[in-house]
Amino acid sequence: MKAKRILALLFAVLMAVCCLTACGETTKPATTDPATDGTQAATQGGELAFVPWSDEDIADMGAAIKEEAAGNKITLKVWQPEAAQDVFKAQVAKFQEIFKDYAEIEIEVAIQGEGDAGAAVISDPNTAADVFGFASDQIMKLAKPGAISEITFKPEVTSMNSAESVAAATFDGKLVAYPEVGDNSYFLCYDKTVVTDEQAKSLEAIFEACVASNKRFIMDAGNSYFACTFPFTGGLATDGLEADGETQKFNDYDIDQVTAAVKAFADLFKKYSANFESNTTSAVVDGFKNGTTAAGVIGSWDVASAKAALGDNAGFAVLPTIEINGTATQMKNMFGYKFIGVNSQSKALYTANALAYYLTNEECQMERAQKLEWGPSNINVANSDYVAGNASMSAILKQAESSVPQTVIVGTFWTPMDALGKYVADPKNAFETAEVKAEVEKCINNILDL
Repeated sequence: MKAKRILALLFAVLMAVCCLTACGETTKPATTDPATDGTQAATQGGELAFVPWSDEDIADMGAAIKEEAAGNKITLKVWQPEAAQDVFKAQVAKFQEIFKDYAEIEIEVAIQGEGDAGAAVISDPNTAADVFGFASDQIMKLAKPGAISEITFKPEVTSMNSAESVAAATFDGKLVAYPEVGDNSYFLCYDKTVVTDEQAKSLEAIFEACVASNKRFIMDAGNSYFACTFPFTGGLATDGLEADGETQKFNDYDIDQVTAAVKAFADLFKKYSANFESNTTSAVVDGFKNGTTAAGVIGSWDVASAKAALGDNAGFAVLPTIEINGTATQMKNMFGYKFIGVNSQSKALYTANALAYYLTNEECQMERAQKLEWGPSNINVANSDYVAGNASMSAILKQAESSVPQTVIVGTFWTPMDALGKYVADPKNAFETAEVKAEVEKCINNILDL
């Protein structure tokens, strides 16, 4: 159908529109030349003034949705977390306004956390949301049984979002979700009155600052999501699934290098056991509030509370280096993304895909970056002046360069990695090389269920 073919192009035009922040900063030029697409960004009172598509463009898009509606009301449900409700309701209202003359589109925005969305869709797809946000580790759970629809706008989504986020949204060669957030991970936060920006580059220097101030460094070492940093820093990485489609696949790692990295963390934590604490990211923020913590590993979800606790003294950076056999080695983490998926059982698949695409476009991602501090997957927003001027957002996006993507993680991954992390964090252990190697091998074998 002509309208369906045109819609992809027209949404690409939307994505090329430059967005202005409330304080007047602009994004860097879009990849599409404004001279050829006929659109420009404008401001009114410092706020984004969205330049709509032409009447002809909207008519073509409306025709596609109108044909799907076939004279009936289209009813959709959107799931997003509680903290994002107001923003998404406003964005959904814009979508409805654009197409109000072509179909009656009723859209409910309801509360559902991204971490539980996949399970909720699978358990009852017929009552689940048509369009929903979810974390990248649920891709296999949703895509393997066909619970989410392959996306409608693959070329445009691929060109507008980071290669890493697109790869993370791909399962079995199919792009099955719209990248929504590019910062679902963890990084370093520190009190700048205690730890200097230079010290924040090295884990050893951070501990020295902790000793000098009688404060702590906190990392949730016994939690597999964070503990995987220890072997990942030594070169271990997940690499999808084995041929059986069930078993976790790893890269071609060197067990001795992985062991050396794990031992380096264990030795350092033991050496500074009086200043190291294995605890949650919330404990890091609480430590900033009560003045007992110098630095810690926090998640992107903790940024607002960390800024509230430290004010202008809040420092943010990529995870530091650690000395491994005399070499400063960059710590590597597990880096996840958040997506918007379309329920394959939706009764209005085309309109649901159009809505998911709209909600993940450049304008919407910029707005969420400004209002929710959600790091973008969109290339233009990530390269914008706004993100460059946001220390926490810049740090978390830079962390992606030293990470292992959180995609296609099997259920057997977590418990063995928990155990390895708890082992590393326990100063009572001797941490002889042979002992550490045995623990690393046990962790990997248990993940592989050997």
